Formats: sequence, C-alpha cells, structure tokens
Amino acid sequence: MIAASTCLGFHIECGTLFKGAGVTAMALILFVGSVYLMLSFVFGKWMGYLVLAVCFAGWLMIHSSLWYFGFWAQGPGTPTNQGPRGSEPAWVVVEGGLTASNELYSTFDDYPSDPWKAPIKSQDGSVQSVSSAATSFLAEQANEQLDRHEFASDAILGTQFTVDSVRFATGEDDKTSLAVVQAHFSGGGPLTTLALYHDSGSVPRYSIMFMIGSTLLFLLHLPLLDRAEKKRKEFLTGGAAPTWFGPA
Repeated sequence: MIAASTCLGFHIECGTLFKGAGVTAMALILFVGSVYLMLSFVFGKWMGYLVLAVCFAGWLMIHSSLWYFGFWAQGPGTPTNQGPRGSEPAWVVVEGGLTASNELYSTFDDYPSDPWKAPIKSQDGSVQSVSSAATSFLAEQANEQLDRHEFASDAILGTQFTVDSVRFATGEDDKTSLAVVQAHFSGGGPLTTLALYHDSGSVPRYSIMFMIGSTLLFLLHLPLLDRAEKKRKEFLTGGAAPTWFGPA
C-alpha cells in the first residue's frame, strides 16, 4: 500500500504542493494586488504599475543580496546563503556493477590500486556520507526492479544494505573527489561495486537567480517610470491634459 502520492518528481505530497501553490498565488493577489489597487487610484493604471514594479524589484534586490552575501545583518558572523537553497554538496553515484569503471574519470580503471586509498580516521564523516549515498542508490534501484513505490510498506530501505568497503581517490583533474563503495543486500545477494564522485552543489543558485532577475526588472522599469513621471509633471505644471478614457 502506498502511503502518499507525490507530484512532479519533487517527493512532495500532491495535497501539500497544491496548498503551497494556492497560498503563494493568494499572497500575491492580496498583498501585491492590494498595493497596486491603491497606487492605481493615485497615479493611474500604468504609472501605478511602474511604481509597484520598481519598488518590488528594488526590495527583491535587497532581499536576495542579504540571502547571498549576508551583509552582517545579524552581526559580523552572519552566515551566507540563507535564502532558498539549491542542490547541496553530495556524493553522486555514476555507475554500479561488478567492477568500478566510468567514462567520466579514468581513475576508476585503476581501482583498487594506487591512487585508491582506504579511508583514515579523519575521513569518518566522508565515509558515512558516501555510504549513505550508496545504500540509498541501491535501495532505489531495487525498488524500481521490484516495481515498489519508495513509500510503500514493503519497500526496500537503504538500511537493508551492508557496506563492505570504501576507498577514496582524486580524479585526474586533481579537484574532484572520487569514491568506490562495495556493498551487498543484507538478506543475501551479490557484492555490488559503485563508482561515485563528489558534486560541490550549487547552494546559492536561487539567490543568484532572484538577484539577477530583480536587477533586470529594476533596470527595465526605472527608465519607464522616469519617463512617465516627467509626462505627469508636465501635465501638473501646465501641460495639456491627455485624452480621458474613463476612470483609472
């Protein structure tokens, strides 16, 4: 029996996803829409929109800058990347089978000889991370082969696999950390060898996207607002009134 259904591959329940989308849409309509309504009463529809767009883009620029840079908002030790987070640094399985091999990194072809080394005490954290990534991958592959949903009561779990050995090396680019994990199913099964590399992730991705997007919106609307303000000033100081098309 499946405990929960997910949507769009986000591992989020459909009900939760739809509720979140609805709350976000209503927040924009109520909070942003109500401000636009008040501005349109004073400035008209077009200039009211420009005022709102410039202010909203400026606020997003400041907020995304605080997310990304920190700017000592909470003191000198303010951490950065406090906004929406992109992909976290993680170990990624690139291939699994009876031997360690991969076209991306020829270093795997040398396993288990040099430069592959057994982990030392200071690498216990890395061993735990790479072991978790390996067992989670094996559980996911097992559930796919058995046609079981990951939330089903009879789904295979990562804890049902035993890690036999872990070895580390550095890729031929001298930057990428590589690992080879050998593991087997605790209930019995062949020894599987997994090749993994460490992905540094892109944690500030969304903060940068917000910053770039809001800056472009600001630069696009600011000249239009300046132009509309000059026309409004000419009218208020004696210029000819524009054609009236009804209430704003």
